Amino acid sequence: MRNTKAIFLKQWMSQLKSPVMLVQAGIFLAMVLVFTFLFDESDCYDCVPAVVCYDCEGGASDMPTPNMAGMFAVIFVGMAMISSASGLVAEDKSTHNFRFMAMADVKPHEYLLGTTAAVWFLSIGVLVLYALVGRNFGMDFLWFMAITVPGALVSVLLGLAIATSKAPWLTMPLSFLYGMGPMLAAENESLAAIIRFTSTQQVRLSLADSTYLLESFTIIALNGVGMILLLAYTHRKGKLLA
Repeated sequence: MRNTKAIFLKQWMSQLKSPVMLVQAGIFLAMVLVFTFLFDESDCYDCVPAVVCYDCEGGASDMPTPNMAGMFAVIFVGMAMISSASGLVAEDKSTHNFRFMAMADVKPHEYLLGTTAAVWFLSIGVLVLYALVGRNFGMDFLWFMAITVPGALVSVLLGLAIATSKAPWLTMPLSFLYGMGPMLAAENESLAAIIRFTSTQQVRLSLADSTYLLESFTIIALNGVGMILLLAYTHRKGKLLA
């Protein structure tokens, strides 16, 4: 537990000293505010007549769409969370911190728990801001957090799994797929089919329509279990760095 706490504090300070994730979050929040100010989110009940309203026709897809804050929250959960978690591991590799941690008898599960908690807890604070900017109050706030926070955890685990694997170069393409994929899938049925079982796609669907709740939570949970098993396999030899 002492080692886990030390790793947590170290990674927390690393994120504050080099706030890549916080900068990305700030940029996305600013974009939400700008787009919300410039483009009023349409309501199909206000379409007169409805036939002239593209949104009422379902657009290019029948897939439900969350509000602007929800959409950028999905991008944040996918793109920023994966790259941030992976970036912390990459930093520890480049500075040879793993060697010193191994000498201090830090176990893989202690490092992974400390790093996961540091990134995840910081992301929760950011997601609170997204919920408030998107005017999610009361039960809507609880709903927003209940679906985005587990999704963020899966993204952190995925980032760690990639970074500690033998293919860390997958960080960029996978973070892009998880972050931008759900937005692009609204206009591309083939892509929607490909990313159907990703955690961020399920976050998107649940934020847009509560009827997806049970399916989304199930898929997100399965994604989380899969990431944990992948991390366990990567560190099956009991070494800090695979």
